[in-house]
Amino acid sequence: MTSTYARAAALLLSFLLFVSLVPVSVLGDEGMFLPDTLNQLPLKKLQQRGLKIPITDIYNPNGPSIKDAVVIVDGGTGEFLSPEGLLLTNHHVAFEALVSASDQSKDYASNGYLAKNRGEELPARGYTVQITQTLKDVTADVLSGVTDAMTPPERNAAIAGKAQAIESASANPAEGITASVLPLNEGLAYYLFTYLELRDVRIVYAPPKNIGFFGGDPDNFEWPRHCGDFTFMRVYVGKDGKPADYSATNLPYKPKKFLSISMGGVKENDFVMVMGYPGSTRRYRESYSVGYNQDVFMPFLIDLFNKQIEVLQEAGKNDRALQIKLQSRIFDIANTLKDFEGSVVAMRRVGIVDQKHKDEAALTRWINESPDRQKKYADVLPSLQKAYDELLKTQPRDALIQQMAGLSDVFQVAVLINSAAADKEKPQPERSSILAARAQRVRAVLAEIFAERIPGFDREMIAFYLRKAAELPPDQKIEPIEKRFGSLQGDARVRAEAEFARAVAESKNLSTAESISKLFDMTTGQLHQLNEPLLDFAGEIATLNAQVAVHTRAFNGIVGRLRPLLVRGMSEMRGGTPYPDANRTLRFTYGDVKGYIPHDAAIYQPFTKLSGVIEKDTGHEPFDAPEKLKQLYRTRDFGPYATPDGQDVPVDFLSTTDIIGGNSGSPIMNGRGEQVGIIFDGNYEGLGNDFFYNDAKGRAISVDIRYVLFIADKFGGAGYVLKELDIRNAPAAMRRAA
Repeated sequence: MTSTYARAAALLLSFLLFVSLVPVSVLGDEGMFLPDTLNQLPLKKLQQRGLKIPITDIYNPNGPSIKDAVVIVDGGTGEFLSPEGLLLTNHHVAFEALVSASDQSKDYASNGYLAKNRGEELPARGYTVQITQTLKDVTADVLSGVTDAMTPPERNAAIAGKAQAIESASANPAEGITASVLPLNEGLAYYLFTYLELRDVRIVYAPPKNIGFFGGDPDNFEWPRHCGDFTFMRVYVGKDGKPADYSATNLPYKPKKFLSISMGGVKENDFVMVMGYPGSTRRYRESYSVGYNQDVFMPFLIDLFNKQIEVLQEAGKNDRALQIKLQSRIFDIANTLKDFEGSVVAMRRVGIVDQKHKDEAALTRWINESPDRQKKYADVLPSLQKAYDELLKTQPRDALIQQMAGLSDVFQVAVLINSAAADKEKPQPERSSILAARAQRVRAVLAEIFAERIPGFDREMIAFYLRKAAELPPDQKIEPIEKRFGSLQGDARVRAEAEFARAVAESKNLSTAESISKLFDMTTGQLHQLNEPLLDFAGEIATLNAQVAVHTRAFNGIVGRLRPLLVRGMSEMRGGTPYPDANRTLRFTYGDVKGYIPHDAAIYQPFTKLSGVIEKDTGHEPFDAPEKLKQLYRTRDFGPYATPDGQDVPVDFLSTTDIIGGNSGSPIMNGRGEQVGIIFDGNYEGLGNDFFYNDAKGRAISVDIRYVLFIADKFGGAGYVLKELDIRNAPAAMRRAA
């Protein structure tokens, strides 16, 4: 599980705008609850199940609580474990930092990293840690200027203006405080979230890849898992205690709260709870949205991601340095790919579209029973259907155009070159200062852009997109492509497309930062004389993409007005208010340690052990357990981290807690609020959980905290880190040693 999404996955948000909702009607252990609504949960039932601490220990707006220990780390979640800024998160969350710090002489991504002292802690370039400071309902302020007479663009502009004003008033950049106003209930409510952002993050200990990602993609989203997906990091601030960029003189951050660790472990049916930052769910979406994702958009992205992985793997096959560099990118794409594939299978298997149709039919009957309801809600579902009918008239053409427009940085630079040349031919008063400034900024970073460029990737992906365009139905053809290749048939067209892609990728005028920088000084006529295929083509696709953007904004404006009404109507019909959809803000969820039945004639137990790692070991990636780990197992050198019988070490376990991408790295805690594990994945049978919750089969997968400590201490030589931790329920031998 990851929330560092591939570039193409971001398009989900452009088409399927908005997020949803406020508590508290739930099914089973379903629900990702805002911290300020926890007192609305069935607390007596949770206490009977095993909750031992008051809600104010989890969230307290007036004092330290678990909320202050759980933070955003890059695309995932992390938690403070010591008063010295020590942080625990997932190996896959920290993986990009390991890749960035690696080269052919030191492959930290594969071999892991150990800082023997604080001076050796490895800067995690580009990483930040964000700590939630406050959350507040600002619905009245945000919607104060909205009227029923407004058009969708006017309504969106009014909301955006109010939200921006609130954010500006709440942020304090000098102190590292950022602010964000986000919609809940599909726009029925709005919340203000403020964060303290810390910029100096360092790696303390990361296990090797064949522990941190043991099982690789074949085991991703699968159970049983045997993965030690964790990394220790540390967060630093300036000498004045304020956020600061990396400096050797910075000091460890002193968190308001850090978590205690329990060595007592968990057993089946134990109560557990999670705090973290889940990315995005869309569980209250209309049937048309779910059907569009299931049958059109996600299958399109599945094809795209498969091709991207194929091309990137081929690019690194004979180039070890490039292979190291591409590890994180390939992992992100592969993770998203498997998520989408499993989601489509799960949605079709469960029949979620049909379920949505039944819910909407019930809503229609309920609406028709009352003239007042008809006045408020009668137009909602018919209007949503009409909006999707219009959207589907140009799908998947529009999605393909958007993907082509975002093909690569060089493709977008070519668009800018065309635009800048055309702008320079206008009279001076009509020229765009914004465009000129953007061109200047891009020219300044061309060397960085070309350092990241993989010409073979551009070539293969352009050819792929051209093939996809050729397969579009007759009424969705892309004019600039048909102009070039439409007169050709069969193999002749394929060869012409491949030649065009090769000419684009291997052009001398687009091969270096210096050569492309010169193009910014040319006129439109001079650019045409170059006869560069990419320049004309990129400009044409950019024009079409701008048209698609207009259509998308119009679509989002329509559904953005209708979805809040749909949610309100469903809530009124059912009684109660549903919990909010995830939107990358701090959430609480709870459940039990529990296995499941994946399919006929199979039962999955909720625990795995080190013996299972040894059983899976083949000596070949991704099932290549390190020799030292195998030696520890053979000699039963488990230290105080063994199972009660002393014959094994706990590795991973399952729970019914409701999580999704972004929860990676979240602490899973017992009823006393002590950390017993770290979330790192969900199971394949539970995919599709951004659209629905599967109580019977959906499970969160966590690394047992005892495996984290075992690997860090007995395998990694990072036992000194454990001295910072507040460890509870430790075996007697460990307490005596301490």
